Amino acid sequence: MKKIRILSMLMACMLLLTGCWDKVELEDRAFVLAIGVDKADGKSEDNETGILDKYSFSFVNPDTAKAEEGKVNDYVTFEVQAPSYHIAITRLLQRFAQYHTYEHTKALIFGKELLEDEVLFKAILDAFRRGTQFNTSMYVFMTLGEAADILKAKPKMKSLLAYYITGIAENEKYATRVGNVSFLDFARQLLDNEGDGVIPDIELHEDGLISKNLGIIKDYKHIGHLNTTEAIAWKWLNGKARGGVIEIEDGSISIPFNFSHFSRKIYLDKIEDGKIYLIYNMKTEGSIEEYTLEKDLMEKEKLASLESKIEQKIRKDSLELVKKMQEEYKVDLLGVREYLFKYHPRVYEEIKDNFDENFEKNIIIDVKVDVSIRRIGKIK
Repeated sequence: MKKIRILSMLMACMLLLTGCWDKVELEDRAFVLAIGVDKADGKSEDNETGILDKYSFSFVNPDTAKAEEGKVNDYVTFEVQAPSYHIAITRLLQRFAQYHTYEHTKALIFGKELLEDEVLFKAILDAFRRGTQFNTSMYVFMTLGEAADILKAKPKMKSLLAYYITGIAENEKYATRVGNVSFLDFARQLLDNEGDGVIPDIELHEDGLISKNLGIIKDYKHIGHLNTTEAIAWKWLNGKARGGVIEIEDGSISIPFNFSHFSRKIYLDKIEDGKIYLIYNMKTEGSIEEYTLEKDLMEKEKLASLESKIEQKIRKDSLELVKKMQEEYKVDLLGVREYLFKYHPRVYEEIKDNFDENFEKNIIIDVKVDVSIRRIGKIK
C-alpha cells in the first residue's frame, strides 16, 4: 500500500512538471551573435516617448534563409536607436518576426564616441552586467569609428562575422599583439580599478577586420590608445602575455624569438624617502627558428648574446610604457594598486586616499628580465 502511495505521488509530480510555461520554439528565436553599441545622434523616426535616443544598437543574426547543406554562411544586421537597451528591443520587436536570444552572443563592440561619454558608458555597462540574459563570456572590443561599421564588415574567409571576430581574439595565445577580454573580466577590471582599464581595439581592414591596439579607459572614459608595441609591453607588465614573437636584430639579420610561456612577478624592493620601489621580475623561454644560412647558434656565447638583446628589448619597451602611464596618461594600468592592496595592505592604506598622485610621483618601477633560448630549430 505504501509503495502504491509513493508511486501515485510520483505520477502526480510528473503531471505537474510536464510542459514549459515560457517555451519559445526554435524557429521563433533569433540568435544574436554580436552586438554593437554607438552613441546616438538624437531622435529616431519611431520615437513616440519624447525621450532623447542615447544609443544606437546593431544586432548581428545568422541568415538561416541562405543556409547551404546545414551550414549558415551569411548574416544580417539590424539597427535601432533608443534611450536604453530594453526600449531598443521593444522597438525592434515591432518590426522583427522573431524573439532575440543571447545564449550564443560572441562579441560586444563599443564605438569611440560612446566611450568618450562616461555617463552613457556606465549606464550601458550596467545594462549588460545586470541583464540575466547576457552571456558574460562574450568578448569586448572598441573601435575608433562606429561599432555599426565593424558589424557590416565582409571577411574574405567564408565565416559568420561573430565567429570570425572570436577567432581573431582567441589567436592571443599565439600572438601577444592580439587583445582578448571577456565582458566579465572587463567589468571587473573597471570596478576593481575605480573606472580604469584597457579594452582591445578592432578596426576595418582590407581582409575584413584587424585587432592590434588597446584603448585606455580612465574614470569610465576613453582617453587614449596604446600602439602595438605598447600593447605588448602592457601584457608583459601585467602578466597577460601567453605566446608570441619578439623581434630583435643581430647585425643585418632580423631574428624572431618565439615564446609560449611568459611570467611576471612584482616585488616590493624598498620604501625610502616617501618613495615606493617596485621590481617587475619577468621570465620567458622559447625558441629561435630563423637565422641565416652558413651560421649556427650552437655557441654558448652567441646564444647568451641573443638572450641579452631580447632582455634589453623587453626592459626598454616596458620602462617606456611605465613612463608614459605615469607622465602622460597618469593612470595605473600596471597592477600597482592591486599588488599593494593584496600583499602590502599597510603601505596601500597610507597612499590609497591620494593614490593617483602617489602613482605619478612616488612609485618607482624597475624591470628585470630573464630570457632563456631553449630551442634553435633543426640544425641539419
